[in-house]
Amino acid sequence: MNILKSLTLGVAVLATVSSAVPEADREIMERGYRVYKENCSLCHMERATLWDFLKARLSVLSGKRPENIDAPPMNLVSARVKEFYPNEIEFVEFVKDYITNPSKSKGVCKPAAYTFFGTMPPIGQGMSEEDKDAVARWLYHNYSDVWSELFKRVKELQRKREAIPELP
Repeated sequence: MNILKSLTLGVAVLATVSSAVPEADREIMERGYRVYKENCSLCHMERATLWDFLKARLSVLSGKRPENIDAPPMNLVSARVKEFYPNEIEFVEFVKDYITNPSKSKGVCKPAAYTFFGTMPPIGQGMSEEDKDAVARWLYHNYSDVWSELFKRVKELQRKREAIPELP
């Protein structure tokens, strides 16, 4: 009976610990999204579709600033940063540093992003460390896009669009 009681207690403790972790993660994600909405969404849309990406790409290729976006969309930012910093800790540290002290020299954007959008303002300077950490973690976990795959798919879409001239 003592063994059964010990096992039951152990399972209860594990269940409590397990349920606490997702709750903490959920709170960080909610805080990160709130920080995004309050600080980042003015310039960065939350998610670009392949069509949005293609439209921006075609503008850039023709030497024009994209009309459909004001700054790289967050799903593309996340995918691009993960190309250079796939590890969560490195990703989070990079984002926290970059939003606090952005510069072209440490950025990972394609050159056209700097040409058409410039370097972002240092919005992180006005944020708490907890808010910077939360928005960086939200950016890391909220998107699963892979840059090379996104870029490949948008180029395929571009070829299909060019093959059918009546498409927008």
